[in-house]
Amino acid sequence: MEDLGRERNWLLFPGFEIEVVATGFSLPVNIAFVPDAGSDPGAPLFYVTELYGQVKVVLNNGEVGTYATGLLNFEPDYKFPGTGESGLTGLCVEPETGDLFLAMLYEENGQPKSRVVRTKSDSGLEMTLQETVLDGVPSIRAAHQIQAVSIGYDGKLYVNFGDGMVDPNVAQDDNDLRGKILRLNPDGSVPSDNPNPPSPIFAKGLRNPFGATWRKSNHSLYISDNGPAYDDRIARIDAGKNYGWPMSMRTNSIFWWEFTQAPTALAFMQDGQFPHTYHDELFVALFGAANAKGRSPKGKKIVKLHLGEDDKGVSSEDSFVVYVGEGPASPCGLAFGPGGLYFTDLFGELDDPARAPVGSVYRVRARGRVPDTPENFAQCICRNCPTHDECMKERMQGLFCARGKSDCDFERKGCICGECPLATNYRLVDYYYCDTGEA
Repeated sequence: MEDLGRERNWLLFPGFEIEVVATGFSLPVNIAFVPDAGSDPGAPLFYVTELYGQVKVVLNNGEVGTYATGLLNFEPDYKFPGTGESGLTGLCVEPETGDLFLAMLYEENGQPKSRVVRTKSDSGLEMTLQETVLDGVPSIRAAHQIQAVSIGYDGKLYVNFGDGMVDPNVAQDDNDLRGKILRLNPDGSVPSDNPNPPSPIFAKGLRNPFGATWRKSNHSLYISDNGPAYDDRIARIDAGKNYGWPMSMRTNSIFWWEFTQAPTALAFMQDGQFPHTYHDELFVALFGAANAKGRSPKGKKIVKLHLGEDDKGVSSEDSFVVYVGEGPASPCGLAFGPGGLYFTDLFGELDDPARAPVGSVYRVRARGRVPDTPENFAQCICRNCPTHDECMKERMQGLFCARGKSDCDFERKGCICGECPLATNYRLVDYYYCDTGEA
């Protein structure tokens, strides 16, 4: 096998390949994409939170910059290696303004608490202003703190809170925000249509809900929740529901793992980044044990779940990306973006045993995918299809089935040539394979 450096440490599902898109991070946690990054090489493409208080921005040209630094007002005292999870975790991008919402711990009178801040930037390259949206929620510095923040299809801000890892019964206490999913207006006020206004609580009975993602097909929120030593789970969050903790981790769950896997971020494939057969599949990062080096039978992989009808269970689970290296890397943040599935490796790789590991962001993409270049979008890529002889040779050679077939079943087989005989008003769509299944 060709020496691919960091990429060779990951075993992939057949038909896919992996590449490093950005590196040099220190404990990269989560990823959030700019909804419309445009074509300017110097414009922001996505943001990455680093656990100890920085936000990095990755540009369209692959360069990495610092969007914000010094966001923590304390020195974390549960530093890795160990079990500490304290710091800067969740983030999301407000689609209209490009503002970032960030979830983190802070210290007040010597006590750790959780907060959400909204940051602003004219260029998207560097934070110029921040304002507090939510604060004052008690926490500890070891684990189960504030986690994901996300914006729903209703324009509201949803915040995942762990139970604080002190008294699990707070997850059932309607006067305590820990162990809950909160629903807020973007300015931090409480929507009048919450289950029990003026309470911000949207759902309760959660232990350590790290990840959050939204599904287009039903406009619902899905989360990952970590169990005590078993029953890590996936759940769809519905208004006013109780998810059982600390009595049970299976209440109102879609799927659970009997043994600890430590699910973190999750995302649905719903915008054509993979072939159509993967549409609406749920991809989940399973982190595994903290700072564990080498391969692991538990976690250190990304799995693909096929949800059952009406979210009644999971009909299949497949290992999609598996860590097979010797370092401490483990998938943590995960999101779909241009050209594929992106993920962070939190602990990163030990390039030099005398120095701290270096974290990276990877992209997994289907082999033979059309490059996202202006040239590809500016012309009909199938202009020779009516002859069924060959596809374009200039700039396109090797990317498409040599037959250039134009009469295949577009919806069923995902052929990119479905509209080619007309050669009018054609735009590149998110289906990349001809009916032979070869690119």
